[in-house]
Amino acid sequence: AVRRWAAVTLPVQGEADERWLLECDARGRRARIDFATDLVARFELTTRAEVIASAFPLQLASHVEREAGVREQIARLAIQTHVAIVTNGSGAAQRMKLRRLGLDQLVHAVFISGELGIAKPAPEIFQRALAWSGQAAADCLFVGDDPVNDMAPAAALGLATAWRERDAWPSELAPPTHRLSSIAALEQVCAW
Repeated sequence: AVRRWAAVTLPVQGEADERWLLECDARGRRARIDFATDLVARFELTTRAEVIASAFPLQLASHVEREAGVREQIARLAIQTHVAIVTNGSGAAQRMKLRRLGLDQLVHAVFISGELGIAKPAPEIFQRALAWSGQAAADCLFVGDDPVNDMAPAAALGLATAWRERDAWPSELAPPTHRLSSIAALEQVCAW
């Protein structure tokens, strides 16, 4: 989504700019104002960093694309079990992403940091979702793609974890319960 957003928003020139952009974004973990300030400096933009930072979440949401098989996978799982989403970001942007991905009507609950005032990796956002489920932590599976913000706090609460592999797993963290090459592979983990 960041690449697609940049292609229509920034004067990105080749692989070096693209690599820098992805590192600068740090998969959404950097403060938006810091990201925007760096964009302004790198690309000599005339738009103020505050304006870019404010607009970015909704603009990015409009560039999110579904991974093949994910919607169908979640639909099958939601028939058999409770499915919730725990995500960081603004309510408007995250809900727009869910609509674009066709997940808003499939999942049973959504826990968004911007609406709750609690962000991952804080355990409280995971505890809210766990309380909603009505299940013991050991009977729940948390699926995520960030070892530090997703997997480690979920595991610390006793949830089984399924990591959507993207980068190398940090050697200082205990490994996830399951590794997924794609979310569509989740069905193999959740053999009902």
